[in-house]
Amino acid sequence: MAGQGGLTRELMKGRIAAVLVWSWLLPGSAGCAPTDIRWTEEVKLHDGKTIQVKRRTELSASGFPTAKRGHYRYHELCYAPMGITWMSKPEYKPEAFDIFGDKAYVRVPLGGCAACMLHGYPATNSIYFVWSGKQWTKVEETQVPAELRFNLLSATHGDDDGSRDAKSLITLADKRKRDASIYRSLDRTNARGLNERRALRDMCEKCKGMNIQTGSTAEVFMSAKGQSCSW
Repeated sequence: MAGQGGLTRELMKGRIAAVLVWSWLLPGSAGCAPTDIRWTEEVKLHDGKTIQVKRRTELSASGFPTAKRGHYRYHELCYAPMGITWMSKPEYKPEAFDIFGDKAYVRVPLGGCAACMLHGYPATNSIYFVWSGKQWTKVEETQVPAELRFNLLSATHGDDDGSRDAKSLITLADKRKRDASIYRSLDRTNARGLNERRALRDMCEKCKGMNIQTGSTAEVFMSAKGQSCSW
């Protein structure tokens, strides 16, 4: 019996090893997919000017047996001409970046009731930051230019082998294709103002009164890796 048990264990080891090998060889598996995604993208500002910003994100491993890539680890943005660096926690993905004079502004939509609670249930379901030369400072929506619009790439990757990852230069036309559903909605509603995304409207308001428990904090930022924009 002992010999039979040993044989069974060896057979199981062999089967597991075979499955692992196939999971790496199958198309679309994460074994060959990059987790570090970096690109340069064109960004259209409120005055019609187009600039280029560098962005980077990293994905976690989702694990066996699905072998697909996991969730965001961080979001990073860099605009070298103004010395701007941004690195936020995975739940705080920026969707708008614009420059007004010597200041830059970022809008970050909130992704759920926990974030809404942590940030005081903002009316526009988003939080805002201003760069005034050295660091980002959180500001109220009343301190943000009304022209701030959705203009950063949202569809950064697919849950695949990396073939749909953002890479090299992403043009304005590329962004219209990758984020087609968002732009169709904005074009259809002719949305204006800081609360332009219909999918986010009243989200935080609906969260009020709910019993929300979370282990997260209101901290948005992580230490930026690429202070010199050299990545």
